[in-house]
Amino acid sequence: MNVGRLVAVVLASFAILAVACSSSEAPDIESLGLAMTVDIQAGATFDVTVPATADTDLSVVSAPPGVTAKLTEDAEDGTIRLKVAVDEDTPRGAYNLALLAVRNGERYELGWPFEVIEPVGAAPTTVPVATTQPSGVEALLVVDTPQVGDVFPSLSLISGRTSTELVGYRLFAGGQLIAQGPLEASLGQFEVSLGFDNTCCTEMLLEVFHLNDNGLLVSIPLTYPESS
Repeated sequence: MNVGRLVAVVLASFAILAVACSSSEAPDIESLGLAMTVDIQAGATFDVTVPATADTDLSVVSAPPGVTAKLTEDAEDGTIRLKVAVDEDTPRGAYNLALLAVRNGERYELGWPFEVIEPVGAAPTTVPVATTQPSGVEALLVVDTPQVGDVFPSLSLISGRTSTELVGYRLFAGGQLIAQGPLEASLGQFEVSLGFDNTCCTEMLLEVFHLNDNGLLVSIPLTYPESS
């Protein structure tokens, strides 16, 4: 029996029992029926179907490198289907899909978290690390600040933990790159107050990533404060 498929079916069945949220409320992954703990084996595909939410259009904005994601709606059945495929060589770790929900003309960027894990029976995968660390250290990249959906004005804090001496960052506004650079880690932690100019959009996406070829990447949808 395919355990991954069984888990997806169980999750979908649970989501169908959830009560749809009011169209007047801001959507989130809980109200859309997509709040679930998901571990996807490298080289595998995750597939889940949940009830569509009235007056809400949902789409995938972006997926991390090595991951392909697609959302389709079945109007007759009143459901949406999320299909996420992970390449075999995708680095293991925590990721986010960036989703866009449009309700009553308002746009909301949401994050859908998941983990990429080793295939069952495979040896653990590690990536090269700095020579000042013991060999064989497992790859780590966690962004503590900001979190998905946070308001992120100029001079906002980026902080987290990593198994490498350097991480990179990219900040997009409306799909356009507005800031990028490296961040130096000290004792496995990095922190910087990032200043930037955003003159176009309230929807932003922050990517923090390892600089080596097989490193990890974390994508975090954010919101720029609207002008008063």
